[in-house]
Amino acid sequence: MQQVSEEVARSFGGESAAGFVRGGSAMAGGLLPIGYEEEQSIGAALALQVLARYNGVYDRPDLTRYVNLVGQAVALTSDRPNIAYHFAVLNHDSINAFATAAGYVFITKGLLGQIQNEAELAAVLGHEISHISEKHILEVIQRSKLLGAGAEITFAALNSNPELFRGLIDQAAKKLLDEGLDQNKELAADRLGAIFAARVGYDPMAYVTLLQRLRALKGDDAAFFKTHPNFSSRIEAVQQGLATLTQPVPGALLAERFTQHIQGQL
Repeated sequence: MQQVSEEVARSFGGESAAGFVRGGSAMAGGLLPIGYEEEQSIGAALALQVLARYNGVYDRPDLTRYVNLVGQAVALTSDRPNIAYHFAVLNHDSINAFATAAGYVFITKGLLGQIQNEAELAAVLGHEISHISEKHILEVIQRSKLLGAGAEITFAALNSNPELFRGLIDQAAKKLLDEGLDQNKELAADRLGAIFAARVGYDPMAYVTLLQRLRALKGDDAAFFKTHPNFSSRIEAVQQGLATLTQPVPGALLAERFTQHIQGQL
C-alpha cells in the first residue's frame, strides 16, 4: 500500500510529493478509538486526496523549507507536540489550508500570497495544527456509517478490505474538502491556532488582522462559507481565545523575514 501511495503522490507532485507521504501508508492493527499507526495510514491517504484536488506540491524547496520551519516551531507549542508534522505548499491559487491527520498540513500558494508577515503564517499553520491536536478528522472516520453502530473493526481488517478503507477515506475527504468540518470545530481551531502561535512569541493579534483582510477581500463569498464560518464569527473566536492568555505579550510580526523568504517564490 505504501508503494502505491508513493506512486500516486509522485504523479501529482513529483518526488517531493512522494516523499511527503512516504512512511505513512502502512496499515496496522487495533480497535477504535484510532491509534497513531492507524492515524498515519488515514493521514497519508487523505494527503493524497488533497494533492490530487489541489494540483500537487508547489515545487519551491526553499519556500517549503521556510514554511516547515515556522510550522515546526508552532507544532512544538501545540497541545500535541510529540508526533511528526509535515508541511507542504499546494500549487493552487485558491485561498485555503488543510490538515488531514498524523501531522499532514497544507497551505495553498494563493493563501500565502495574502499573508503579510510570519506571525500571520504561524497563526494559519496553528489553526491547521489544532485540527490535528484535537483529532477532528478522526472523529469523522469514527462516526462513519460504513462502520456501523458500535462496530469494533480492526484496521488490520481494513487492510484486507481495501474497499471499506477507500470508502472511509472518500467520506472523510468529502467532509474535509467539500462540506467542511463542523463550524464549532473551525472556531475552536481559530482560537487554539492563535494561542499556539502566541506561545512561540508571535504577535497574538496577527491572526485577527489577517482574518479582517480576508473578510475585506472575500466578503460574503458563499462558496468559501460553505466550508468555514463567516469571518466575523472567526474574528470573535480568536479574540475570545487570546483573552484567555495569562501573560499576553506584544509579540513579533517578522514581516521583513517573511518577505525575504517569500519574495520571488510565488
